[in-house]
Amino acid sequence: MSKITTKVDNKSYNRFSLSKVKEFFLKDDIVSIDDDFILARQTNDVDLRLLRFPSRIDGFIAGYCRKGHFKCTINLTEYEIHDGMLIVNIPNNIIQLEPFDPDELVEMTILAVSPQYMNRLSSDLNKIYIDAISMLKSPIMEISPEGVNIATQYLHLIDNVINTDSEYRNDSIGYLLTSIFYLIGGMLKKRLDAEEENNDKTSSRHKKVFETFIELVEKHHSKERSVSFYADKLCISSKYLSQIVKNVSGFSAPEIIDKYVILEAQHLLRHSDLSVKEIADQLNFPNNSFFYKYFKLRTGCTPNSYRQK
Repeated sequence: MSKITTKVDNKSYNRFSLSKVKEFFLKDDIVSIDDDFILARQTNDVDLRLLRFPSRIDGFIAGYCRKGHFKCTINLTEYEIHDGMLIVNIPNNIIQLEPFDPDELVEMTILAVSPQYMNRLSSDLNKIYIDAISMLKSPIMEISPEGVNIATQYLHLIDNVINTDSEYRNDSIGYLLTSIFYLIGGMLKKRLDAEEENNDKTSSRHKKVFETFIELVEKHHSKERSVSFYADKLCISSKYLSQIVKNVSGFSAPEIIDKYVILEAQHLLRHSDLSVKEIADQLNFPNNSFFYKYFKLRTGCTPNSYRQK
């Protein structure tokens, strides 16, 4: 498969563009606007082997499971997907699919949008931006039958508009797409409100601290693994940060940092030509032996055995 590469700390590793997603993964009923917008109705009879390993896709993707059951992992958290569920994947997430059961039919509706197309949308999406951040923590949601019905009508309309030769076709799609985002955003806010009612312990201040912590970990995990580093950045104590992270996410701060480090290590082992020693250096481990022990303790296998899977 053709891949594109991007530089991270002067090293190269792989990402899939939407054009490659369209070319290799989406084979069934598909309509698109260049490589900026894709709408596809997909089944599991295509070759998805490359997505069985951690992969990054340069695009915003929403996948609705119409029928079937499968497992996927997003940022090292495994999810059970079944009919009626929506998966939302954003750029820089790392997604991995478990092999599908060959005896079970899986049917998906997939909507994919490039970051450039998102930036060109004229409508203001700021109202739902803050709530959408929670998708980083929980990118899976159940859709009510009413929501499915409305979304289906939108998608049929988009399908029809794409097939016209209207001068304002792209603008029309953009406004329809923005409307879908607000629809999903409304569903998400309803879910968040329900979660808030059931979790009085978590204040809005704690959520903000947690979101900033995640942003810092995403930025610095390849160099910094100590809780004290992130606590200093947030101007709070390590103990207080650990309490907040545990209350909001259910995970400890070291566990979350480890998740990002292991995810990066797995991605580099699978999708780069770097030696294990070079990967250990890039992830700021003191030596190769320390990296081996760290990786095996958290994954159950050595870096070399993971690379050979």
